Amino acid sequence: MAAITTRGGPSVRLKKSILTSAALGLSCLLMTGAAAGQIEGKTAGVPFRTVFPISGPGANWWRAEYDHPAGWFQTAWRKEAVEFGAAGARMHLAPSDPVDRVDGKEMKTDNGSLLKAGKTSKEFVSGQVQRRNWYGYGRYEVVMQAAAGKGLISAFYLYTGPHFGHSHEEINIEILGKDTARAHFNRFRDGAPLEQPPWVDLGFDAAAAPRLYTIDWSQDAIIWSAGGTELFRLTGAEHVPRPPMKIYFELWAGSEKQAHWSGIAPKDTHASALVQCASYTPPEGGTPSCSELMTTE
Repeated sequence: MAAITTRGGPSVRLKKSILTSAALGLSCLLMTGAAAGQIEGKTAGVPFRTVFPISGPGANWWRAEYDHPAGWFQTAWRKEAVEFGAAGARMHLAPSDPVDRVDGKEMKTDNGSLLKAGKTSKEFVSGQVQRRNWYGYGRYEVVMQAAAGKGLISAFYLYTGPHFGHSHEEINIEILGKDTARAHFNRFRDGAPLEQPPWVDLGFDAAAAPRLYTIDWSQDAIIWSAGGTELFRLTGAEHVPRPPMKIYFELWAGSEKQAHWSGIAPKDTHASALVQCASYTPPEGGTPSCSELMTTE
């Protein structure tokens, strides 16, 4: 049986903010490390720290451009919905234009012409950013400001699945816009989620300012933290997802399928979520991370 513990709560307050652009410029923006190896036959990504307001996406991050194949998922990913600028990587969500909507079956069988013409089968268009290559055990950090609003989900997660020839393996942090003082944590192993995924008090409003979130992933445990405070722990090797996985962050809108969980986003919803920094540190440590760029307010 998995051993689960929770910590923190309303009394735990994060008192940190990301450094100014000038200060960030003094530190290493990208840690490349040794040449990439292999993880279960996949090209392994090296340790990195990307500070988006300074470096932009570089060559190792890319913006998704597709309609999710599941009919219940009502958000399409489009490159133009992701803006890299002085604030960081901002993902903009907006309703798709009704004149551009087509049937989902048409999109599934499309050769790319509908996508190129700006068509979609989804009610909303938003942004998803993915890291190239594959990653294993270690520490994953993101400095993110979530979107507020009913039906909105701001997510940072590690994932692989059938599309890549794997079982569904995932570790995620999701901030639900209906209550941005809490975070939803989950993991999937062989396609199975936690029986009771925790929805944990953060002690701050995740939509008010960029905050630090951390996933520590080892063979025997997963630790979820916010602002350096551990909030949830899952132990037991038989319950921990297996590498390799890819790194994602995104903003999407819940529909009727998610009504019991996130609520339903009004059809005229416009929102944005922001990511300022993302990093990966291997188990042996010794490489730059986003947390090193945080300073007491």
